[in-house]
Amino acid sequence: MQTSESYIGSPPLPEPPDIVTALLDDPPDVRWRVVRQLFRIKERRDREVLIQALQPCLYEVDDFRVKSRITLALQALHRPLDIKNYVLLKEKGAFKPTEVEAFGTEEIGESAMPNFFPVVDFHIHPKTPDLKFFADMHEAGVTHGVILATDTDPNDVERPEIRNMLKEAFSSTTQSSHMPFESLLKHIKASLHSPTHVSNQDVADWVRDYPDILIGFGSVNLSKDPAYVERALEELERMNVRGINLLPHAQFFNPSDNENMAVLSDYCRRTGSIIMSHSGCAPGPFEIPELCRNARPNLWEPFLAKNPDVPLVLAHFGSYSKEIPGLWLFEALQLGKKYRNVYADLAAVEWLLDRENVVQEIRKTIGFDRILFGSNYPYSLATDVSLAYIISGIKANTNLTPKEKRKVLGENAARLLNIA
Repeated sequence: MQTSESYIGSPPLPEPPDIVTALLDDPPDVRWRVVRQLFRIKERRDREVLIQALQPCLYEVDDFRVKSRITLALQALHRPLDIKNYVLLKEKGAFKPTEVEAFGTEEIGESAMPNFFPVVDFHIHPKTPDLKFFADMHEAGVTHGVILATDTDPNDVERPEIRNMLKEAFSSTTQSSHMPFESLLKHIKASLHSPTHVSNQDVADWVRDYPDILIGFGSVNLSKDPAYVERALEELERMNVRGINLLPHAQFFNPSDNENMAVLSDYCRRTGSIIMSHSGCAPGPFEIPELCRNARPNLWEPFLAKNPDVPLVLAHFGSYSKEIPGLWLFEALQLGKKYRNVYADLAAVEWLLDRENVVQEIRKTIGFDRILFGSNYPYSLATDVSLAYIISGIKANTNLTPKEKRKVLGENAARLLNIA
């Protein structure tokens, strides 16, 4: 099969039977390795051959994760990607053809970035094709990206202790008067096996392919038994990820009362890993604040008191919520004031910097040395807000000093991640 001219230096594409076999037989949690290759197929007839081979498989496989992977593959084949004015270079990212001509395929890199200084996106969900992803990064001037895995299990909601916890939390909400609890569980379960979730292996594959641009954070579900957690951490250590992404609301654990926190802290101290923890609400059923109590920032205080040397990044600054924007911002600020190893990212809540009173509170508490830019990419694209638009808004922000802007957009993250 021929590869599109937009991909320079990529390895040859596998033959159609090998692609079908990999999609069916790869480990169920590996969702994107083969799918990413399908966007490179040049000829329509090659895509049609694969569509005909894969379509029947949707009805023959039982594992929902494999079914989801085949669905992603069919979507990629039906909707080939054509990003005009960009080409993708192996290991280096996306560039304009004129830049490739000017610098050459070997020397091109940061030298082709306009107005270069480190711009680090600390919160990316790698769920878009390589060319689209890196073209958006280049257009926005992003030099490095932290990509996040998500270890969630839809079957967790059937565990009695988790089911009872959700039922108790839901019973205190106004929504419980018009939505049956079983309907809520179905919504939660669906959100936890979203076909766009990214596995640890997916993150490792991305970082292997683009080691100079991407930094990987794995994920481990701390509500599981200690044996599961220890195996997962051993796997992450072999993958050489830089941090661990946790979602207390969707992994159903309380950071202040969890038997796996000790092994987590030991792992982080031994490997120098950073913890990122979702704080605030989340789209879908987790927009209900009562269901996200485990994602309150102050639940991390016992861990922080024992582990002052383990960096903790509060994703979304404790502030994401459609119902109550900024709902736990004060908790995050006070936690950052008390513990110097607390950081916060602005994913989906960059609007906080438009509030002069919030900016003043940040200066008085956590300070701008520990605020990190995060885009929540690609979710921002769903509202037609580009990565470039978000970054240009921060650059134009009149509430911040030029020095604070540089810190937020990249210098803080570069220091935390040891990016030269």
